[in-house]
Amino acid sequence: MNTQDQRLDAAKLAHQLGASKTLSILNDKTKNSPIDVILKTADEEVGREKLMSVILQSEYPFWALGALRYLSDLGAYEAKLKEKANLIFLPSAQDQDRITAMDANTNGLDLQSINTFKMYLACGMGYIANFTMYYFTPPFSNSWNKSTIFSGGKIPVCQSQTKGCNFFSMTAFPLKPGDTVMMTVGVGGGPDAPTNIWFKYDPTAKYTAQIDCHGTTLMPTFTWSVIGN
Repeated sequence: MNTQDQRLDAAKLAHQLGASKTLSILNDKTKNSPIDVILKTADEEVGREKLMSVILQSEYPFWALGALRYLSDLGAYEAKLKEKANLIFLPSAQDQDRITAMDANTNGLDLQSINTFKMYLACGMGYIANFTMYYFTPPFSNSWNKSTIFSGGKIPVCQSQTKGCNFFSMTAFPLKPGDTVMMTVGVGGGPDAPTNIWFKYDPTAKYTAQIDCHGTTLMPTFTWSVIGN
C-alpha cells in the first residue's frame, strides 16, 4: 500500500470539492498529517453524506477503516464501511485493554486467529520501523520465542509492510498452528517495541492483523484491527 498515492488522490478530490481546509492539511509541508485530522476536517467541511460517498467509491479500503476508527455516529454507513474495509474485527477500548492484559495463563483460547501480520506506520507519527514476531506454544511454553527474522528494511511513515506469520518461524523453534503470536516493532533509533497485542496463529485463517503504529521513537503506541486477506 502506498498511502502517499492515496493522499494525492484525496488531494485531487478535495480540490474538486472545493474543500480548501482539507486540501491544506493534505498538502502541508510534511505530507504527514494524521488520517484522523484529515477525515474529521473533511467531515465538517463537505458533510457526512458527501464524505461517505467519496470513501465508498474510492479504490482504497484504508480510508474506510480510518472512518470506522475515527468518526463517530456512522449509522447506516457503518456496515458499508466495514464491507469496504474488508473488516473482520475492530476492537473497542475495552477489547484493547482485555487483549493487552492477557498473560500466558489464558493459553490463547480467546485470541483472534490470523495467519498474516501487517504493520502500518501511521501518518503523523515520528519514526521509521520494520517488524518481527514473538511466539510461543501454549500450554507447553509460556516464554516468547524471539524471532531473529525481520520483515525487511525499515520503512518511512505513511507506508506499510506485510508478512505471513510463517515468514518469522525459526528452525530451532518452528512456528506451529495454535501458537500465540505478537508483532514486535523495530523502531529506528530506539528499542524494539513489543505491541503487547496477542493473536493465535492459524495457517488456514486467511485473516490479517493490521497493527497501526503511532507515537514517537521512545514512546511508540499501537492500535489494531483484523481484516480479511
